[in-house]
Amino acid sequence: MFCEKCGTQIPEDAAFCPNCGASTSGEINPEITKKEKIEDNEIQLKVKPTFKWGVALYPFFITLIIILIVMLPIAFVSFTTGIGVLVAMLVFAVFMGLIYLIQALINKKQIENYTYDFYKTKVIYKDSFINLAEKEVKYKNIREITMRQTFFQRLFNLGTIILFTNAETGFGNGIFINNVENVKDVYNQIKTVVEI
Repeated sequence: MFCEKCGTQIPEDAAFCPNCGASTSGEINPEITKKEKIEDNEIQLKVKPTFKWGVALYPFFITLIIILIVMLPIAFVSFTTGIGVLVAMLVFAVFMGLIYLIQALINKKQIENYTYDFYKTKVIYKDSFINLAEKEVKYKNIREITMRQTFFQRLFNLGTIILFTNAETGFGNGIFINNVENVKDVYNQIKTVVEI
């Protein structure tokens, strides 16, 4: 007789196909299922985002430059009001600097706790900082892999890799890996592992 699933010739008394594991009587071969689960526990590729202070603090420096461009002409109009304006600018810059620094430190800790593990058939994303999150995406559900680099990311040799899935809604549609160092190399490695 022949296997209904793969067409391999099998003995008449066989309960399962020796080639694909399909049952000749409609049963599921537990050994084949168990074997498939055990074989997919080895990580093929690990991707970790990179934190860089320059990327984290560039919004502060841009804000500071804009404030200087707007406020310095006012400071030069009158000496008496100019000193007050300069003091106000200094206080505001220190306040904004502290806010950006705290935000950058939280962002640094967050990035250190992101993991993206690529197995033979799936990718698992984990976050274990403030919120605990885990997401598993099977490669068969990935429809597109893209790489993006903003102007500032290019300055620091970083980029973003996105694994889009077949989800119908935009929310939670895939996995976003931000601030990947040497993004082109990692992008090619991911494409090789995922093979879509």
